[in-house]
Amino acid sequence: MSEKYNNACHEVRSLGLSHSAGEKLAKLLLEWSSKNAEGAKQEPRLKLALTHEEIAQMIGTSRETVTRLFADLRKRQIVHTKGSTLVIRNKAALKQIASNN
Repeated sequence: MSEKYNNACHEVRSLGLSHSAGEKLAKLLLEWSSKNAEGAKQEPRLKLALTHEEIAQMIGTSRETVTRLFADLRKRQIVHTKGSTLVIRNKAALKQIASNN
C-alpha cells in the first residue's frame, strides 16, 4: 500500500507541477515507458490502453489538445503509432519536451 501511495504522490507532483500540456504528456509517456520495462530500450514500445479522452483527464487538458500533441509528436518523428502501439523513436527529444516546456 505504501508503494502505491508513493507512486501516486510522484505522479501528482510530476503532472501537477508541469507548465504545459506538452510537458505533461511527455512526462507521462516517459513514466509509462520506464514502468513498462521498456525505458532502457533504444525505441521503447507502449501499448496505449487509454483513449485520448482518458489521457486528457489524467493530465488536465482536453481530448483535442492530446490529439494535437500526438499529431505534433508524430510529425516531428518523436513517436510513431500503429493501432494502439506507440513507439518512442526519439527519447532524447521527448525528454527535452518533458524538461523544458
